[in-house]
Amino acid sequence: MTPSDPGASAALAAAWMALAVSGLVLAASWLTLAVAGCASDAGGLSHPGGAAPATASWDDVGPAPCPPGAWSVDGVCTPAETAFAAPGRTTYVVDGSDPSASDGNPGTSDQPWRTISRAARAGALRPGDAVLIRAGVYREAVRPASGGTGPDARVTFAALPGETVVVTGADRADDGWTRQPNGGWRRPWTGGQMLPYSDDPTFRLELMAADGRVLRPVGRRAELASGRFWREGPDAAPVALVARFEDGRPPSQAGLVEVGTRRVLFAPLGPDPYAGCGDPATPGWIRVVGITFRHATNRAQEGAVCAGSEGGLFEDVRVEWTNGLGIDASGREHTFLRTRADLNGQMGWGGSCQRCLFDETAAVGNNWKGHDPGWEAGGGKWTETSDSVFRRHYAAHNDGPGLWLDGDNHRNTIEGGLLVGNRGAGVMLELNTTGTLVQHTVVAGTRWVEWTGSGVLSQAASGNAFVHNTVVANEGTGLWLRLDPERRAPDGGNVVANSWIVGNAASDHEAREVAVEGLSPAHVRTNTFEGNAYGRRGRDLFRSTFFVHPAPEWPADFRSDDLAGWRRLVGGDRTARLVGPGERVAASAVGPVEAGAAGAGVVPFDRVGADPSRVRAGGDWRHAPPTPWWPR
Repeated sequence: MTPSDPGASAALAAAWMALAVSGLVLAASWLTLAVAGCASDAGGLSHPGGAAPATASWDDVGPAPCPPGAWSVDGVCTPAETAFAAPGRTTYVVDGSDPSASDGNPGTSDQPWRTISRAARAGALRPGDAVLIRAGVYREAVRPASGGTGPDARVTFAALPGETVVVTGADRADDGWTRQPNGGWRRPWTGGQMLPYSDDPTFRLELMAADGRVLRPVGRRAELASGRFWREGPDAAPVALVARFEDGRPPSQAGLVEVGTRRVLFAPLGPDPYAGCGDPATPGWIRVVGITFRHATNRAQEGAVCAGSEGGLFEDVRVEWTNGLGIDASGREHTFLRTRADLNGQMGWGGSCQRCLFDETAAVGNNWKGHDPGWEAGGGKWTETSDSVFRRHYAAHNDGPGLWLDGDNHRNTIEGGLLVGNRGAGVMLELNTTGTLVQHTVVAGTRWVEWTGSGVLSQAASGNAFVHNTVVANEGTGLWLRLDPERRAPDGGNVVANSWIVGNAASDHEAREVAVEGLSPAHVRTNTFEGNAYGRRGRDLFRSTFFVHPAPEWPADFRSDDLAGWRRLVGGDRTARLVGPGERVAASAVGPVEAGAAGAGVVPFDRVGADPSRVRAGGDWRHAPPTPWWPR
């Protein structure tokens, strides 16, 4: 652990450098929209229910402000020494920058421990105990062997408020480099095996950073270029790393050089060292506060950070620049507050979670390694998740869906979300996902991939409800209830109500404002539409307002802006309107909606579209931060 490392906090700053990268940026969506004649009035597209707040918070949504060294407890700023431990329990201290720190010390402020792993040993923290971690870069894998016993007796790992604590999977690699004839630099490999589970170079595990910026891994020496590196030798016995640093610099002038050596950064450890994240035998009731985790060499689908078996509480945590999955949220009754999973190689969030809460969380710029967005990549993908709430979640510029429920998810609520510039879909419900309530969510600027760029996409999913959402300026169809081509699970029985679906199909691809498909006209009418507002796109075969399949009386399905025809085919939407930019439309009465997690049902609003006061950053998608920097 070397707290004085230069570049200890450089990665985050580098991440948000706006570069002109390939693919759609939000400005391109606006341009396409203007060319299509769907003008850009703020009230019309993004906030049909009212203007957004003048100031919007995009990055961190912090707790109640307190001075350094204090934390808000029930709204009262409390000294950190007593803020995290339960009454009568002990607060220990880790301070790797203190020359006298030792894991043989008692862990007091005067005699602190040197590593966080000392606090993670079995029995080191009793239920209700806490460890305060002083500023520094901690090069270790933290594997808590003991947990808490309940919500009032968690064990807590907390960064001292006001100080920056980074846990990294990388070690320093400043020396040992020799110049190569082609202008690259070679360093002998000092780590272990790097075994992926696919021959696809995207799945390789090696990770390297210089001056806080991750270098792009390549699969062959011939692909080396500025800002790239290659691992020489077989996966089972790597030989060396060969790198070309940016602008032709030698390692001595490239800033701090680091090489990833650890796959796991934080994960509770039970009796079976190979147990998956969330396994009931692993410790639970663990709280983590204010720590940044980065640079794990984890596999795709393998979380660098795991919350444990149950009752995890993660506050103001960042997981960034890992090789694979950022946070595995598997388990039950976990709570994630103001926690971010950004710029991870494959995906930000994932896992299977029961009765969990994701509140003011975020996923930005994930899948920089280029995994297939249709497989498992992007902002986050959850399976077998039930009775959970995703509230005010922000997902942007991910190379894959923003928020994806895929495979046996039931009775979940997505509300107040803001999903901007993702790829393939903003919100995607798939494969026996049922009983989901998506409400007061803004989805904008979704980019096209292969066959979709939908704001909201449902397939092989049924009995879900989409109420009071704003779906605008997506390259593909705004809201698509797709009949799953492989019939993997039932479709139909959905509710779409009081939603603003305007200015979509904002590209040259075939798309609509809204599309619904079924096995028969009667199957189409199992879906309920009521009180929605749609943009008028005309009757073009490729970019119409409405699409309905099957529609036997039309030779090529129903592709039209004929509102009366739409109402007849779907058997409802009697109060729907075709609108222009800037219109404000009163909401319609909607019958009972049987969807969502317990206690997180439909929230009414007097206008069509999302209520800006309930949406992250007021729903102001136009002023979202630009696409972050990725290694190329």
